[in-house]
Amino acid sequence: MSELRGFILRQEVLHLYRALLRASKGAADAGTRVELRGEIRRQFDAQRVQQGDQAAVRVLLSDGKQKLKMLRETLAMQT
Repeated sequence: MSELRGFILRQEVLHLYRALLRASKGAADAGTRVELRGEIRRQFDAQRVQQGDQAAVRVLLSDGKQKLKMLRETLAMQT
């Protein structure tokens, strides 16, 4: 059962990563888009967690979803 939960969490993390990258396309300036993508990648690399630590992954997912919401709102205000 734990393997299934780990698989599902991994899929959620990948979904969040892709959603953040898609949201970064909403930046008006090409330089800003590149900077956003770089920062997204750096944050994901910095927050790598041991595979078995599902509680930490859930906390990071929650935080990432909030950041995605803020990014979308910020980019929406720019247009």
